[in-house]
Amino acid sequence: MSDSKYFPIDLPRDLSDLTKNFPEAAKEAVARITQERLAEGLWHAPAEIEFDPNNSEFIAYWLQKTRAPLRQALPGSGVEEQLEPFRKTRFELAPRDFKTDTEYRLSAVGDLMFAKNVEESRDRMYGPVEELIFGADFAFANLESTLTSGEVKEFAVAEKGDTPYINITPSQYGALVKHKGSQFDIVQLANNHILDCGDEGVATTTGHLARDGIEFVGVYASEAESRTVKCVPLGDLKIGWVAHTWSVNFKPVPEDKPWVCDITPFHLENDPDTTRIEQQIAQARAAGCDLVIVALHWGLEHEFYPHPDQLAWARRFAEAGADAIIGHHPHVIQFSEMYRTQRDPDITVPILYSLGNLTPAYSGPATVLSLVANLRIAKGQLRGKSRMLISGLELTPVVFLCEKEDGQDFASIVPLAKLNRLSLAPETRAYVGEINEFADLVLGNHWRESKA
Repeated sequence: MSDSKYFPIDLPRDLSDLTKNFPEAAKEAVARITQERLAEGLWHAPAEIEFDPNNSEFIAYWLQKTRAPLRQALPGSGVEEQLEPFRKTRFELAPRDFKTDTEYRLSAVGDLMFAKNVEESRDRMYGPVEELIFGADFAFANLESTLTSGEVKEFAVAEKGDTPYINITPSQYGALVKHKGSQFDIVQLANNHILDCGDEGVATTTGHLARDGIEFVGVYASEAESRTVKCVPLGDLKIGWVAHTWSVNFKPVPEDKPWVCDITPFHLENDPDTTRIEQQIAQARAAGCDLVIVALHWGLEHEFYPHPDQLAWARRFAEAGADAIIGHHPHVIQFSEMYRTQRDPDITVPILYSLGNLTPAYSGPATVLSLVANLRIAKGQLRGKSRMLISGLELTPVVFLCEKEDGQDFASIVPLAKLNRLSLAPETRAYVGEINEFADLVLGNHWRESKA
């Protein structure tokens, strides 16, 4: 007999409905291409298909990945072998002879998007994970939902060539960024949905954040501000933040504000110019930042392994001076890497290629799973010299579910290890079993020992 109150959220398991407004001929073309490629034995592993919402082949491939996320790396890339050593959840990153004097904890989560039952779940949605996220000394998230003073648009694609809009109401915003008197300290706005409502949406979103005292990174209110780097205190340390997105979904950047958002066209160009990211890292160091964190909205959606190009880019940023790299956008969790730098063999840079969705827009078992990262930031002594280091990392898999109570449905974010200890209804148990498979793929099975 089940005594659990948790159930799969009542949302579609994939994004097939996004094309419901397409002309019949366009829908038929997508269905035909999908059938042909699967019959040819393709699309069970990543394919090099250019991101192009006008291309029926790309649309078909993208939708198929929402139904069956890819569990393999790009064939022949060697990525699986390179990342296999990091299928763990706990990492000690400081040199053995480092002596810690002061230590802080920084939590990081992936995408915050509009999601079912969020609005009515304020101050309870984060309950099972409040210590993991808001118990830290500093909390980061990617806010991938834009506030607007206009109409909140439907999450759908109006026509071929368009991309989905992700908007939220002020009430939904409050439930996403706040919890029982706590709130995220900084959110990333450089993501592919920040211009969904144009310049007005940017101004409305940043206005709400400013009023709430929440820092934001990757988007700027003025050209002068775009020439600065965000430096935020953490205890007696100063952390520099650099944030870029791979695109803004081809929405027009305001002609009079080309500086409004930091964009580096990862995945759109074979060799994107990453100079601005490297310059911002150096600028943060010059401004006296003790550590620099680079947050990147990048990666190929619904794939559990990063693209091989990302490994090269991430290592480039680590050698340029980044102390940690936090990634999101693929809507599933991805492997991580602990990269020991050549610039300083005492520094190991955690590269979190994707933390997934903390609050998802649909309910496939892969997309309701995300990671809460807890980074230990230490100030101490190393061989007689004062040093500031990322000294450790812990990753906790969590799940976005429906919590039923007194006839009402709420949203809840629950550690996966806790779910496995509960007596769940058969439907939920089967669903959680699928989620476990994805967690095992990326993390190994050590996470199952967690008492969270």
